[in-house]
Amino acid sequence: MDRSRFQGKVAIVTGGSMGIGRSTVLQLVAEGAHVVSCARRKPKLDELQVATEGLAGSFTGYVLDVGDTDAFAAMINDTAETYGRLDVLVNNAPSVIGGMVVDQTLKDWRANFGIGVDSVFVGVQAALRIMIPQRSGSIINISSVSSLRAGIASGAYGAAKAALNQFSQCAAMEAAPHNVRINVVAPGAVETPGLNAATRKNEAVKKIITDAIPMQRAATAEEVAQAICFLASDDASFITSVILPVDGGKTSQLYVPAFDITNLDNQAADR
Repeated sequence: MDRSRFQGKVAIVTGGSMGIGRSTVLQLVAEGAHVVSCARRKPKLDELQVATEGLAGSFTGYVLDVGDTDAFAAMINDTAETYGRLDVLVNNAPSVIGGMVVDQTLKDWRANFGIGVDSVFVGVQAALRIMIPQRSGSIINISSVSSLRAGIASGAYGAAKAALNQFSQCAAMEAAPHNVRINVVAPGAVETPGLNAATRKNEAVKKIITDAIPMQRAATAEEVAQAICFLASDDASFITSVILPVDGGKTSQLYVPAFDITNLDNQAADR
């Protein structure tokens, strides 16, 4: 792999302080990009600043909540003005508020859409206004396998991510004639603080989840970052409007209840 794919490129990654976002920042900087990343917690951004030192590119952290859409759009515009261009935008900042439909509040429903859809719309709009005149750029929006398959207590989150998918593909059609690409990465279970929070650090629960994945494990954040960086790079120069599951095969899996295959012949004979 070319380890200088992003030399001289300018990238923005939202929610870069931990998990998938952090790994994406580190890979982009390692491959030569100047990366601007926003998150809500300064200490985490300071730690990321230290982690990027000595790598091929460089890093700037912003303490910012993408839910403040005016501030988010201003950050994108300031970045392009400061560095003279914008090559990559990764809309990664998450909002995961689960709940059963009968119990979940309208406030929580809207919170999923506020971060998962509204801020993405604002980010894509601001980026396109820069990338279209420059006739180049790549936008990657981070979705979830919950946007592709139904699950209990994920109605609001899954619906928001499904809306993100459709918006991304519509925007990709508008951007394509201008040589700007928009794609979606849809992770499944990933070894991140988010998975620990969802399972309450219960290893037994985590094992149930990972055992149900065809590859028998969760992804690492680095593996998801590799998929993001591939789509962001010129290696994917003719790829746009795709929704790429990074899920160990989970969304393709037909669920069949467990049974003892060794007894099938006897069961058939009994019939």
